[in-house]
Amino acid sequence: MDIRGARTRSEHHVHPVLVTAAVAVLGYLVLAACALALGALVTNLVVGHSLGGGDADVARWFAGRRTPTWNDLSLVGSYVAETVTVFAVAGIAVVVLAWHRCWPQCALIVVTLLVEAGVYLVATYFVSRNRPAVPRLEHLINSDSFPSGHTAASVALYGSLAIVVWSLTRKAWWRGLFLALAVVAPIVVATSRLYRGMHNVTDVVSGALLGAGCVAVGYLAVRAGMESAHERRVERAAPQGLRLEEAV
Repeated sequence: MDIRGARTRSEHHVHPVLVTAAVAVLGYLVLAACALALGALVTNLVVGHSLGGGDADVARWFAGRRTPTWNDLSLVGSYVAETVTVFAVAGIAVVVLAWHRCWPQCALIVVTLLVEAGVYLVATYFVSRNRPAVPRLEHLINSDSFPSGHTAASVALYGSLAIVVWSLTRKAWWRGLFLALAVVAPIVVATSRLYRGMHNVTDVVSGALLGAGCVAVGYLAVRAGMESAHERRVERAAPQGLRLEEAV
């Protein structure tokens, strides 16, 4: 028997980090394709059709009910998922989790947000849709209405945080608090973006769906990495004789 055949199978396992990265990349490619397909659906079957008319009606309804107070509140609502807010909340969460060596939870947040950012960039680059034809309260690129990046980011960030909390504690009030945050925050953000004339209803719905997809990709990628790490630990702990017998 060639002594090289006695090497443990653990030596042939791909590192868990690489497994996580591979699943994340695959998930990103799938989501990017879905975003483009969804964008094509919106721009070809919504814009200029009855659903597009519904989008316009909602935009005008919000625009016609603006007040200084609601203008300020909608700005606050938008900041719930503004880039600086997402970076700050995610950064604090990752630092705290890393301090406690909760590496899978760190990976979940990082992977989810990276995938969300990548999908958003692809969607806005290839899909062109004008923002609602109402006075807008922010000056952003007019053709980047699809999808709502704020809505997608809010679902990705607060959804991943809810999963993290759910995995680390059994206390019902902590779980309930972050689950409520994962539901309420995207609603607040989406409504604020509609109110401010920055997106149509179909844009925020698409953003929410893509954000949820990013959470799913992050979860699956981390689970795959954890399973790979578990297999490596099991094989390393196995008796040497058993390893040799399996190798034969």
